[in-house]
Amino acid sequence: MKPRWLSLLLPLAACGGPAPPTGPHVILVSIDTLRRDHVGCYGYERETTPNLDRFAREGVRFDQEISSTSWTLPAHAAIFTSVPDAVHGVVDATGTALSPAFVTLAERFQAAGYATGGFYGGPYLDGAFGLGQGFDTYVYAVRGQRERFAPDKVEVWANNPLSHAASHHGVTNDAVYGEARAWMEEHKEQASFTFIHFWDVHYDFTPPPPWDTRFDPGYEGPIDGRGFVKDNVRYRPDMSKRDFEHLLALYDGEIGWTDTFLGKLRADLESWGIADDTILIITSDHGTEFFDHGHKGHRQTLFDEVVRVPLVLWAPGRVPEGSVVTHQTRSIDLGPTLLELANLAPPEGVLGRSLMPLVEGAAPEAERAAVCELHTLGFELQALRLPDGKFLRDEARDSSVWFDLEADPGEHAPQRELDSGRGARLRDSYTHALAELARAIEERPEGAVATDLSDELRDELRANGYIGEDE
Repeated sequence: MKPRWLSLLLPLAACGGPAPPTGPHVILVSIDTLRRDHVGCYGYERETTPNLDRFAREGVRFDQEISSTSWTLPAHAAIFTSVPDAVHGVVDATGTALSPAFVTLAERFQAAGYATGGFYGGPYLDGAFGLGQGFDTYVYAVRGQRERFAPDKVEVWANNPLSHAASHHGVTNDAVYGEARAWMEEHKEQASFTFIHFWDVHYDFTPPPPWDTRFDPGYEGPIDGRGFVKDNVRYRPDMSKRDFEHLLALYDGEIGWTDTFLGKLRADLESWGIADDTILIITSDHGTEFFDHGHKGHRQTLFDEVVRVPLVLWAPGRVPEGSVVTHQTRSIDLGPTLLELANLAPPEGVLGRSLMPLVEGAAPEAERAAVCELHTLGFELQALRLPDGKFLRDEARDSSVWFDLEADPGEHAPQRELDSGRGARLRDSYTHALAELARAIEERPEGAVATDLSDELRDELRANGYIGEDE
């Protein structure tokens, strides 16, 4: 999937241009639906993430990393483009895709001579949504799903009404890592950029043995992790405490199962002799709600349980070991950070900024304001988050509130005074952020482009809860 402009570089290579770079290797791991507060290095009491925790001890942990949204597709588009959702425009799945006019992170590495490979386990990373731009190899790693979701075979998706539901029930980590590992081993002698998307933590919560009983071996009740979103009988806000505990144990089992692949990744890098020449970022696109605000799942709110995510940077010899960045950071900052660590030019036309000054201990001139958005399923939400407060605007209801994140970190006490004090300050910060977004939208190369989704595919997405009845 080489961009059209890359062809301009080919004659230079043929005429004896510079040889491809030899390193470093760059790996971006996204663990879908991973809540920050269920990760050991963020204080969770269960041993869910020993391998991730070890990377954190040897690298940098970011305490206040904020995603652009609360669901998979726009969150990854923001990571790949380093701009907020309103700028890249891929805010819903009904007929839009990332414009090829955007230069993605993969394209920037590709233009520098890197081999680029992407491997994913969830349908919203599909190339049909434009996220494969810049990858030499971009693979839906789950056999049996590839034909359903092939970007050039949209009609096949439409002919299988259970395709999305099946992706929620499956066990995919083995397939994803198997494909990624084979590709990385093939390219271990040259500079490479690898994107790995682990899907299994996403609902349904059905980890394989022994992870299905690891954190709650004596349970004998009705909760099996299946049908989490659609089953409102077993999974509801007033479910018994015992059943709720088991639900969280199954979610933790998915996390523990996924974490084992981070251990496999480390072992492979060491066995290939490239661990000391590797830059690794591990993060999540969003969290999930367990009735924190009366809901379950995600893609419904912009509260911290779904937008505040883990972020660990591991780069031996390039970053200080065991450090913690307490300043707020954003998912749109990941791309510029990786490019700087790889000694590549900073990207132009983006709103994200490298995190390396914070990693190196520099005090920021001002905290990085994080814009979060949700424009899907009838929701029209925008939030401006600062470390001590969040302004939330609901356009559909024409209402605005703010939260004191220091006194009310769970966001259960909305404040409505917006004309004075912190409320006014947050409102003004929100207004300033919207103005910055408006300028970026005016300057962007092109908004989201249309994709040709059939009526059958729309019916399938609607049946699986991905679009609303009126879309």
